[in-house]
This record gives sequence, C-alpha cells and structure tokens, in this order.
Amino acid sequence: MTVVRTGALTLVALLGLSSAGIFPPAALAQPAAPAEMGQGQMGMGENDPRKATTIQTTSARLGNVADAVMVRYLNLPWGPQTFGYIENGGNQFYSTRTWPVAHLTLKTRVKFFGREFEPGDYVLTIVPKGLAPKMGMQVRSFQPSGEGGTFLVPGNVFTETPDGPIVASRPIEFTPGAPQSDAMRISLVPRKNMVELTINYGDRSFTEKLELVKTK
Repeated sequence: MTVVRTGALTLVALLGLSSAGIFPPAALAQPAAPAEMGQGQMGMGENDPRKATTIQTTSARLGNVADAVMVRYLNLPWGPQTFGYIENGGNQFYSTRTWPVAHLTLKTRVKFFGREFEPGDYVLTIVPKGLAPKMGMQVRSFQPSGEGGTFLVPGNVFTETPDGPIVASRPIEFTPGAPQSDAMRISLVPRKNMVELTINYGDRSFTEKLELVKTK
C-alpha cells in the first residue's frame, strides 16, 4: 500500500472543521500549510470549535492485566461530506494522504488485524480510497517522547504521523446504522480473552477484536 504523505491534518479534525467552515476554500483544492491554519489553540477565536476538542482516553482489562488496552483520541466533530472523500476518494486534498486517528497502547500481547502485537505504542491510521483501491487502516509502531507521551494535541488540527514501521494494514469499512455520534467516540468492551474496539463516527462504526495471546 503506497502512502504519499503521512504528516498531515488529523482526519477527525478536518471532518468537523470543514463542515463548520473553518478553513478557506483553497484548502479543498490543495493541502494547506500549517501557517495558514494555525497550530494548537494559538490564534483561536472565542467560538472556534477546536477549543472544545480534547484528548479522550478509554481503557480495558484483558486477562489479568488492568488497562491492558488503552486508546487515546480527539473528540472532534462529525462531517459526513468530508468523510465521504476519505471513504470514496475523488478529492485531491482529503483523498491523497493518510490520517492518524488514535493512539493505541498495549500492556500485553494481543492478536489484532490478523497478527500478533507486542506490548508498546501504536498509531491507528486511516488510508483513504485514492491511495488504495479501498479505504483501509494501517497500524504503525512508534516511540512516544517520554512516558505517557502522545502525538495528539488538544485543539490542534495538524498532527504529524509519528515515524515508525507499518506493522499491519488492510481494507476496512465503516458500517452505517450506528447510533448517531456528533463527535468521534472510541469504546473498548472487554469480553472473555478479548477486547472489542469500536470507532463510532456519525452514524457509522468500525469494530475490531484484540484477542489475548496466552503465554505458553
């Protein structure tokens, strides 16, 4: 799977901000430079929706390990038209780069995306249709800067994809019919020897299982 650009605007930030009319029309025709948009909460107006975006954290027990699976993400607004560019392609801005969605931290070995993962930190990255025949997801390994560090920044519409190898990749599909969510939500539901990870976005959802790998 070929990736053109990886350091870019966070997918969920763009979805909500574009529907709110935050950035100029030129951004739809070509990638915007960080200086055009501003970073973090610098230069935000009183009613700028980015002020409401914060890092959300959810975790679940797996086996005998508390908080064995932890996910961090930004609770950014849902924008159906923009998500359509990611899902169906056809836009040279949204459909030509990868989008880091969430920071996954594992404290135990799991089977995920068809392969085994060691404890560590990973980035869940969406690949739009346009870079691939179908929308997909990459799981990248990365090393945070310091204990508890993350690549996510509250209110920041620009997120650099952390450097690191792609350890898993495959097509994915967000299924319509989920309860409506005006902002991105990720849930972790513990089951016997597994955790179900669900990304709920608008009226769509994507679920994947993380299965405990037992030590022999």
